[in-house]
Amino acid sequence: MNDVFTKDRPVPGLFASGWLVVRLFFRVSLGRRRILWIALAMLIPVAMAVYWRIAEGGDGTAFFVEMTVSLFLQFFALGLPLYLGVSAIRDEIEDKTIVYLFARPLHRAVILGGKIFSVALVVSFALALVLTVVYGIVVSADGFSELGARLPRLLLHAGVLAVASVAYTALFSLFGVLLRKPMLLAILIGFMWEAVASNLPGAFPRLTLLYYLKSLLGLGPEARGLMAVLIPSIEPAPFYTALAVLAVATVILFTATLTIGSRKEYRI
Repeated sequence: MNDVFTKDRPVPGLFASGWLVVRLFFRVSLGRRRILWIALAMLIPVAMAVYWRIAEGGDGTAFFVEMTVSLFLQFFALGLPLYLGVSAIRDEIEDKTIVYLFARPLHRAVILGGKIFSVALVVSFALALVLTVVYGIVVSADGFSELGARLPRLLLHAGVLAVASVAYTALFSLFGVLLRKPMLLAILIGFMWEAVASNLPGAFPRLTLLYYLKSLLGLGPEARGLMAVLIPSIEPAPFYTALAVLAVATVILFTATLTIGSRKEYRI
């Protein structure tokens, strides 16, 4: 009997096991349809950048920052982890295939962690790639010499999007493990709480991940209207404070997902 359960074929180590799960995710879970939807979505910021360059123009660096915050950080860095993070584990549970994954001689946490890592990797790579294309289109409006001069800004923004990808993937994966119908709550938390509360005046933004992500860019809440007059907006958190809060929150969410997902009972 020549399979993974035989004694003469040792159980792979931690990193080898994780890599097997990552490969399985890219081959099976990601799928052509999801890749197509992600590719179509990623054409939106490129089209916006081309339109701005042809029809409007202006300060390319300022427009790049605006696109990073308004489109990449507050929409795609939320939407892609939500779309892939919830389904990465939830689809396996609903299709009852997670039982067969857990039947392999690998720790459940390795399987779950590999899936979460795969989603974060896909989202981070997609956002960084498209952000670089947008950067080249809009910042070159200030002169091609500015592309090199503003490169540290591109690296900072790409790094913040990577942090956002990991944090939100951990958050939405937890919903996929905890809830039978997680998508509605995930959308409410993502686009109602995170996107809205992070821009309110007062202390509300401190209860969101997005406030700390924007603080990494030196930006505070974009509070407007009567509430902003009555209640002053808070300043951005210090860089290292924001980074520490995001790191702690991500570790807590990631650990909760692995712990709960590993201990739940799943039926065929």
